[in-house]
Amino acid sequence: MAPLVSREPRILDRVTPRPEPPFDRLHDPLVEDVLRLGKLSRERFATLWGNTAALKTLAETKRKRLDPGLAEAMLEQHRRLGAPDASIASLERLARGEVVCSVAGQQPAPLGGPLYSLHKTACAVGLAEVVTERTGVPCVPLFWMHGEDSDFAEIRGATFADLGLQIRETSLAPGSHAEGGLVGSIGIEALSGPHGPHAAALAAWEGLPGHADVAGLLGRIESRARDLGEACVALMLELFGARGLIVVDPRLPAFRAAARPVFDRYLEQAEALSAAARDAGARLESALGHRALNDASLESFVFEVAGGSRHKRGIAEARALEAAAVLSPSVALRPAVQDAVFPTVAMACGSAEIAYLAQLREVFEGLGVPAAAPVPRLTATWLPPAATEMMEATGASAWDVVTATDRVLKEHAERTVPAELRDELESARGDVFAALERFAQSSTRVDTSLPQVVDSARGKIDFQFARLLETLTGKVRHRLERQHPEWARLRYYVLPGDKLQERRLASLEPVARGGLGVAGELCTIAADEARRLVGGAHDHLLLTL
Repeated sequence: MAPLVSREPRILDRVTPRPEPPFDRLHDPLVEDVLRLGKLSRERFATLWGNTAALKTLAETKRKRLDPGLAEAMLEQHRRLGAPDASIASLERLARGEVVCSVAGQQPAPLGGPLYSLHKTACAVGLAEVVTERTGVPCVPLFWMHGEDSDFAEIRGATFADLGLQIRETSLAPGSHAEGGLVGSIGIEALSGPHGPHAAALAAWEGLPGHADVAGLLGRIESRARDLGEACVALMLELFGARGLIVVDPRLPAFRAAARPVFDRYLEQAEALSAAARDAGARLESALGHRALNDASLESFVFEVAGGSRHKRGIAEARALEAAAVLSPSVALRPAVQDAVFPTVAMACGSAEIAYLAQLREVFEGLGVPAAAPVPRLTATWLPPAATEMMEATGASAWDVVTATDRVLKEHAERTVPAELRDELESARGDVFAALERFAQSSTRVDTSLPQVVDSARGKIDFQFARLLETLTGKVRHRLERQHPEWARLRYYVLPGDKLQERRLASLEPVARGGLGVAGELCTIAADEARRLVGGAHDHLLLTL
């Protein structure tokens, strides 16, 4: 379906991560090492994105037919959830063994989850295009919906902003999830009710250019999906299906059957694989100062899914389970399951994902699974019109508006104070200080200690003059804020909770402001960024609609 509105995002600026403030919030030493094909990355990853020859070898090695039962189940789900023709075509090509995959994944959450989910999925689409260009092996994008996760607190909330940039929050009702239950299995009614996240967001987004697009999208999702996991699948197909995206729901019985041999191989050598991952963690901690996966998380790599809930099983417990038991991988095994079942060659990753993948090389090798190359994902901050208006009015850079909004506004207010008022205040201050100096000199005729008293009075008077200037500037700032009410709220939009915007705002936020076309344009940007990554360039993008 064609978007009702399309306001194309554009790159306003690029910010290169580095260790110095205020750029340090973007920097990660392991990501930098991956980009530079550094020694540590060459040791910890079998294939790196910057090595075209290795990527081509991986693609040629991994291309294979998809398990027929899984292909059939995925096609049924895709059609039922409204996948467009391009998505179906990608899945059929995957089933025939004609293509390899790029991949991204995230837990399902209201309104698409955090904004980085949108960025990560667009990155997977862009990676597929660039893999095809660089290797000559056709590649299609894949999104892994982590519906078997059970951490409700992590996924229940959503943050967004209304027409005036006022931050709003909503969440799934506590009673919508049972302790230990799969988050993907939360009923669709938790999203769609009159007090649910969809209604709350649509009310806040009233009047935005993409409101009708989002309302139509959410309505279609609610009519097709049965639970939160399927809602996530349907959302990604709505946004990226026209670019050929395939979505994986690991709760499908056919997927679990296809993945079972990986679990069996793991259980045959579980102790050795745990020890290898712990040793790798120790080496990474020595090099980087931290490890992604602690020893406790590596005691066992499997959960059992029973009665709709996920239960951690020790190695001995897992081995004792019946063959019909449903197993689910922990974070230490999930990448190997993913890369074994699908012919994945590139994975769009945040810094935390790259860190834990670095600890798992021996796990992949022990299971005989060629690992996808980890690729630093697209990162971005979206600037609304109020931000560009502030930049034009103040002359500030886009990154200053993001990281120091209050300072930019304060300095602009100081410069906006009428020159004649500033000059009069400074003249009055100079006259008073000159008179005090004359008095101090004359006062010695009475007592030589009196100049010290004058100095004390001068300090207090100087403080009061500073207060006058501060009050004058504050009045000017308040006037600016009345003229531009969104400026006062801008800091909470571009850096909410002093965290990167993509970690707090919902994925559908830019779609509400720019329409469904935003997703496709973001894929084009992501492909260009994937090409730049080959040369080691990885910038944080400042995007505007």
